[in-house]
Amino acid sequence: MTERHPILDDQEFWTKLEYDASRWIESSENKELRRFWIDGFVPEAIKNTRNGAAINGIAWVGEGGRIQHQYEFVLSAPQELLQLRHDYVIARLFLDVNQRSLSMELRRSGSAT
Repeated sequence: MTERHPILDDQEFWTKLEYDASRWIESSENKELRRFWIDGFVPEAIKNTRNGAAINGIAWVGEGGRIQHQYEFVLSAPQELLQLRHDYVIARLFLDVNQRSLSMELRRSGSAT
């Protein structure tokens, strides 16, 4: 049995990402997206990639005031962020309402895209 990666259980990281992603969506140039917000992440698996890691799981995505939907999410993070989890910015975020999927890419604060 493989050991579970610590980032999957880092509640402080996932809560911070929830708020950061919601602010990112709220300030999006796409006005249609602004009605959405993130109400939580449930990370399930991590996979090493050429550029770092991909974390998959469930995201609870709110729409308007009271409606919430379960979305699949994929979070791409460079290897260094797996250790320095709180020193990041969201480089990209894509919310696919039809497919109920959310993909995000993080990068270290202060690094170029």
